[in-house]
Amino acid sequence: MKLRALFTFSSRVARVILLVGTLRISGIYLLGAYSGYIPPKTWILPSFLGLLFPGLLLAQLLVSLFWLIALDKKHLILVGAVWLISLPQLLTYFPISRSAKILGDEDDAIRVLSYNVCAFGFKPHSKTSPNAILQYIKSSGADIVCLQEAMLNQNPWAGVVSKTLRSYLDKDYPYIQVNRVNRGGSTLALLSKYPITEAKEIPLPSWVNGAVAYKVLIRGEETLIINVHLESFHLRRTDGEDYLRLATQGQALRLKDALSSKLAPTFRAHGVQANIIHQLIQSYGTERVIVCGDFNDTPLSYTRRTIAHGLTAAFIERGNGFGFTFKTRPSAGKGVGFTLSHIVNYLLQSGFLNLFIYVLKVPETWAPLPVYAITVPINFILVRTALKSPRL
Repeated sequence: MKLRALFTFSSRVARVILLVGTLRISGIYLLGAYSGYIPPKTWILPSFLGLLFPGLLLAQLLVSLFWLIALDKKHLILVGAVWLISLPQLLTYFPISRSAKILGDEDDAIRVLSYNVCAFGFKPHSKTSPNAILQYIKSSGADIVCLQEAMLNQNPWAGVVSKTLRSYLDKDYPYIQVNRVNRGGSTLALLSKYPITEAKEIPLPSWVNGAVAYKVLIRGEETLIINVHLESFHLRRTDGEDYLRLATQGQALRLKDALSSKLAPTFRAHGVQANIIHQLIQSYGTERVIVCGDFNDTPLSYTRRTIAHGLTAAFIERGNGFGFTFKTRPSAGKGVGFTLSHIVNYLLQSGFLNLFIYVLKVPETWAPLPVYAITVPINFILVRTALKSPRL
């Protein structure tokens, strides 16, 4: 009887521990899913959780799978409720559209391309050796092209120069506006088949990033187009080396502090910049507004949600899956991608190890098990993505 009572007591304790663990994981998962509703200046933690959402999603899947295997109806109802609550955010992060057809008459549609060209790959353009990015833009068929990091070189042998850009694309885009924002920082460009009547920099607090508002006369109607390149995380190669060293040495707290010192200020800057752009959109007082660019943030972020408020998110409405926006041709750079994927995985392992030990209160002996269960599949996806042959 005593032995049976001991087993009964142990079983109850185990179920309580599992329930508490389930509630904690589900709570953190929901906080990450709805991180966009919390301004970074109010509480910074949700912004980090939004960045880690793929890992949180996997953790929630594992919890759900556990209770499904256990055939525990009460806990299945609990995790089912969590999935229902998070469904709107899942469809924001991973849209599922029944149709990719253009809304309305195809002849009246406006095709918009947004592209961070990273100085056109720092490669020149000539008739014998054309720049692949310029070729892609020319063949895209877009009516409006918004470019970020469109730095033009002074040396035609070192990169794309202004004269080359205009001469190569002027037949397709007779209206070209190039702006260097924040006193010569990042370069934003608009290529248009329609007249650009005004271009004005949006004053954003930033070192080098910024945004430009254009007024474009599209088929006789004025349209506000906002091209943004929000605050970068300013991560350098030496930062990655430092993070890797801290991760391999198991210095989780120092790694967390190092990451916070880089990421937290950028998240807060995004919140301020997003509010400014949102106010501009509201003050314009028309439905003819197009916003695109490099937000340097996730689909669940406060940044995207604030800017998109009152607008139609094109990819969410008509896209499918993850919004991968750029793929390169296979090259020696795949080796760099392979290395970086492992660096990211080390950072994820350290982050989740802190999460399980200090937040979920999992014993240090057992904490690595769920960490590896989450990060190993992610690492597989990262490596596969880094080595995958792209479509450009």
